[in-house]
Amino acid sequence: MSKSQRTVLISGGGIAGLTLANMLESFGQKYIILEAHGEIAPQVGASIGLHPNGLRILDQIGCADEIVAQIETPQQDEAWMRGSDGSVINHYPGARDSRRVRHGYPTTFIDRQAVLKILYENLESKDAVLCNQRVVSVKALEDGVEVTTSKGETYRGDILIGADGLHSTVRKEMWRIAHELSPGYFAADEWSTVPCHYKCMFGISHPIEALPKGAHYVLHQGSSYLILDGPGGRVYWFLFVKLPCPLYGEQIPRYTKQDEADIAEEYASQHITPDLRFGQLYESRMTATLTPLHEHVFQKWHFGRMMTVGDASHKFNPLTGRGGNGAIETAACLINHLFSGKNKNWTNSEIDAVFRATQDDRHDRASWLMANSHATQRVHAMETPLHAALAKIMPRLTSADAAFNTGGLPNLGASRVDGLPIIKREHLLPYDDELPAKPLPHKWVITGLGVLAQASLYQLSQKLLSGLSPFPTTFGDAPLADHYTGIGAVDKTLKVLVSVFGVPLAGQNQAQWTQLVAFTPLILSTTLDWTIEAHRTASEGLVTSLPSLFGSAFQLRGIGRIAPLYHLVSVLEHALCGFVGRVGGHAIPNEVADAVLPSLGLGYVLPTALMLWPFKNSDTRQKLTAFWQPFPVYVSLLVGGISSVYRRQKTTVTGEQSKAKSKQKLRHDKATQSTLRLIYTAGAAASGLVHLWSVYRILSNPDMSFSTVFGKLGFLISGRRAPTMEGNIFTFFQRDMLLNAASVLAHTVFRIVHLRSLGYITTKQAVRASVATLVAQPIVGPSAAHIGFLGWREEVFNKVQRRISTEH
Repeated sequence: MSKSQRTVLISGGGIAGLTLANMLESFGQKYIILEAHGEIAPQVGASIGLHPNGLRILDQIGCADEIVAQIETPQQDEAWMRGSDGSVINHYPGARDSRRVRHGYPTTFIDRQAVLKILYENLESKDAVLCNQRVVSVKALEDGVEVTTSKGETYRGDILIGADGLHSTVRKEMWRIAHELSPGYFAADEWSTVPCHYKCMFGISHPIEALPKGAHYVLHQGSSYLILDGPGGRVYWFLFVKLPCPLYGEQIPRYTKQDEADIAEEYASQHITPDLRFGQLYESRMTATLTPLHEHVFQKWHFGRMMTVGDASHKFNPLTGRGGNGAIETAACLINHLFSGKNKNWTNSEIDAVFRATQDDRHDRASWLMANSHATQRVHAMETPLHAALAKIMPRLTSADAAFNTGGLPNLGASRVDGLPIIKREHLLPYDDELPAKPLPHKWVITGLGVLAQASLYQLSQKLLSGLSPFPTTFGDAPLADHYTGIGAVDKTLKVLVSVFGVPLAGQNQAQWTQLVAFTPLILSTTLDWTIEAHRTASEGLVTSLPSLFGSAFQLRGIGRIAPLYHLVSVLEHALCGFVGRVGGHAIPNEVADAVLPSLGLGYVLPTALMLWPFKNSDTRQKLTAFWQPFPVYVSLLVGGISSVYRRQKTTVTGEQSKAKSKQKLRHDKATQSTLRLIYTAGAAASGLVHLWSVYRILSNPDMSFSTVFGKLGFLISGRRAPTMEGNIFTFFQRDMLLNAASVLAHTVFRIVHLRSLGYITTKQAVRASVATLVAQPIVGPSAAHIGFLGWREEVFNKVQRRISTEH
C-alpha cells in the first residue's frame, strides 16, 4: 500500500497533534486531524515553554524561527531565584542567550495559541484539519481503525494516534478494546494510580511595571511561583500549591471559578518581589485557570493500531516546562520508527513493532523528566526542612554558568526526526544523537565504582601513612636550621619537613635519592591535572577548584593520602554536578592556559631542581628544601597572577568580539588547544625522560634494584614499620608514591569509563585507552602515562566539539 493510500488519524489538534501532522506531511503521508474545539488555535489562557530540544525538532519542520522571533531580546534574558519575601537569592543574567550558545536555541515562553497558529499555518493540507470533531468512540478493524466523532461522523484510517491530552478518549477506548480482545494487556485500573500532589493556577496578565523583565522563581513554604515576561509585555504566571495529601485517579477534582477565586484570595499577600504581591498580579489578569497537576507516565501507550502521544502518554509538572517538548519528542520518535524502512506494508505486526519501539525509546526518558520536574517542584515549595535548606543554600552556591549547565542537561538526550535534515546552528553542547556512541544508562554504577576505589585507597592510606615519628634531628650530618620565615609555627613545621626530606636528600643511600627523583614527575602530573581542572568552566564554585588547598594538605599529610580524597570528591562532583567532565564544561580561558606552563616551571620545576641539586652548603640545601614545600601555593598564585597580566594585555573587545567571548568561555579556541597540546607534550616527555633515567640508573647500579628503590609490594601494603628511623621514612615515601600512583590510575580509568558513559568515545576506544594506560605504567612511568591520558582526553573533547561546530 502506498503512502497516498494510507491514512493516519490524529485525535487532537494541540501541540502534539499539529507537530505530528507537520512531520507526516514532510514524508508525504496522508493524515486527518480531528479537533474537539471550534477553532484550531483557541485562546485558553495558557502559555508554553519551548526548550532547545523541542525547538530543534520544530526547526526540522520549518517552524522554529517564527516561534523564536516572537520573543525579542532582552525579553526572558534574565532569571531570578527569590525567597518568600521576594528578595533575590540569586540572579542569573543572560539566560536566554546562554541557552542559545549552549544548545543552539533559546528557551522561549509564548502563548500556546501562538504556537498552534504557527504549526497550523505551516501545514499545506489545512483541509485535513477538522474542527468540532471530538472523537467519542473507536472501533478496531482487521487492518485499521474507525472513529466516530461528536458530530456522528465516522473516519477510517490505518492507525490512530491519540494526541488528545490527559483525559484522552483514545486511551480510554484503547483500554476498553484491549480489555475485550486481550484481557490483562493493560492494568485493570491504571487511572486510579495516577497521582496529583499539586494544583496550579496559571494565567496571563497585562504588563506590570514593578516586575523586572525575565523569569522569576519564587520560593514559599508549600507553594511556589514561576513568573515570565512574554510578547507585548504580557506576564505569564504559575502558582503551584501543594495539596494536603496526594490524590489519585477519580479523587482528583476539577476546579471551579469559585475555587480559583478562593485560591487567589488565600495567596494574594504572598510576595513575588519585595514590591509586588500575587494579588496585584492576579488583579491585572487577562485570563486565569485553576487545575490539578497530574504527574504520571502510563505503563503502556499502544494497543493494536492505536497509540497515544503527549499528555495522553506522559504528564509532567509544568514547572520545568518539559511537557510540550516531551510531546514533540514522542512525535519525532514515532515518525522515526514509522518511516524507518522496515514497515513497507503497515501490517498489524509491523505497526505493533513501530509502536513498541517508540515507547521503548521514550518511556525511560519520559519517566526521568517527570521525576525531575517533581523533584524540582518539591524543592521550590520547600516541602521538607531538607528541601527548604536546598532551596535557600544551593542557589547561593551556584553560579549562573553552573545553573545553565545543569538546567540544560535534559535537552541533550532528545530525539530528532531522523529522516529530515538537521538545521546547522552553532552550539557548544552535543545532543546525544551527535555523539560517536550512544550514552550509557545507570551512570550511578560507574560513580559507585569510582567512589569505592578512591574510598578504599583513602582507607588504606590511613593505615600505611601513619606513625612517621620520631623525626631526624639532623640534616645528614649537619644540624637542623631553626629559622626560615620568622613565624614560629611555620618554622616549626618546616623544620620537621626538612628533617624528613633530609633522609633521601642528604643521606648516603642512593636508592632513597633515586626514589625521590622518580617520585617528582608524579607530583608534577598530579599538580598539572588539578591545576587545569580547577580552571575549567564546570569547576567554578566546586571544591576541586581549590588545588592549593589540596596541595598544601598533601605536603603536610602525604599526597598518597590526599590524592584519593581529592579524586573521591571529583567523582562525586561528576555525579552531583552533571556538567563536570562534559565537553561544554571543559574549557579554560586562553590566558589561564598560557599561564600554566610558566607557572609550573617557576612554581614547581625550578624549586624541585634547586632542592635536588647537591649544593655543598647544608644551610643552603635546607633552605631550598623548605622553599620547595609550599610549591602548590606558588603554582596557584602564579597561575592567577600571570593570567591576570595576560588578561589585562588583551585589547578591549568590540561588541562583535564580546558575543564571541561568551562562546569562548565554554569552548576552546585553536590557540588554547595548541597551548594545552604543548603543555601535555612537554609534561609527558619530561616525565618519561625522568622515568627512563631512573630505570637506567637502577639497572646500571649493582647496589640497586626496583624492589630496593620502590619497595616490595607485599611489605608496602602490610603496614609494617621498618626497623630504623631512616628506613621508616624511606618506606613512607615509597608508600606515598604507590598510593598516589594507584589513585591517579584508578581515577584515569574512571574518567575513561565516564567518557564512554557520556557517549564521547566508543566502547572499543575506552578499552584501548584503558589498556594503553595500564601498559604505559612500567614503560614510560605513571606520570607520563597520566599526562598522556590528559592530552588524549583533551583531544576527545576537541573532536566532539568539531562534530557539532558549524565551522567544520
